[in-house]
Amino acid sequence: MKVLIAGANGYIGTRLIPVLLEKGCEVVCLVRDKRRFNEKSDFSSRVTLITGDLLHAESMESFPPDLDAAFYLVHSMAQSNDFADLETLSAQNFIASTKKTNCKQIIYLSGITNDDNLSTHLKSRRHVEDVLQTGQAALTVLRAAIIIGSGSASFEIIRDLTEKLPVMTVPRWVNTRCQPIAIRDVLFYLENVLLNEQTFGKTCDIGGPDIVTFKQMMLTYAEVRGQKRYLITLPFLSPKISSYWLYFVTSISYPLAQSLVNSMKNETICRDHKIQEIIPHPCLSYAEALHLAFEKI
Repeated sequence: MKVLIAGANGYIGTRLIPVLLEKGCEVVCLVRDKRRFNEKSDFSSRVTLITGDLLHAESMESFPPDLDAAFYLVHSMAQSNDFADLETLSAQNFIASTKKTNCKQIIYLSGITNDDNLSTHLKSRRHVEDVLQTGQAALTVLRAAIIIGSGSASFEIIRDLTEKLPVMTVPRWVNTRCQPIAIRDVLFYLENVLLNEQTFGKTCDIGGPDIVTFKQMMLTYAEVRGQKRYLITLPFLSPKISSYWLYFVTSISYPLAQSLVNSMKNETICRDHKIQEIIPHPCLSYAEALHLAFEKI
């Protein structure tokens, strides 16, 4: 089968490529810069590259007409304060390109958006789902919370904070609950929904077995690493101060820190469990996901 990946240079995309190749797929990667991809990827000789910037429709090479499926793994939140508009435009251009092919399925990795009062970041994820729904191909949406794996933004933030600060004064959003999932399990679901007609037109929450607060995640990280860490919650820390705190202590940009902090007010817990009926799979615990991530460092 021929499968396209939009977002092939990203964290999820780079890990999905070898999974699809092992499955026997013919993989087509949409990239903005072929040279950058070739320098970064170990699989450049085994995939077909097409160039294009989804924010500029005129730059797009045509997608292969005989596509069977396409993964949409594109996020713009770290690039600009108007990331929501950029994400909408990107999704619209992607759909316009897939409509010219025989693509049967689009698979989108989104965020868990079960709260009523969503952050701008999570509202944008929900809106992208709506845009992708307008295509002629069946849409499968997998909604995940924090993804744990070496190199993932969430893992690196937890790592930076816990490794650098033995004692932390933390904002109250550290008590917000989430349901982290290991990158290995995310890849399993992405692989197994591919051209699985039971998932066509479905939106599924995916998450590991543990429901924890961000505070518990940092303390568990410290425990797994054999460290003692102390967290003191300061309820009066504003979102702006919290964003600067993340920006100065971790390696992420300030716009990304802002987006993440604004999203921390939302619990990201699975409410929909039909994925376990369609594709039964025992996900790794948070601690197990951490151990795997450490092996890759």
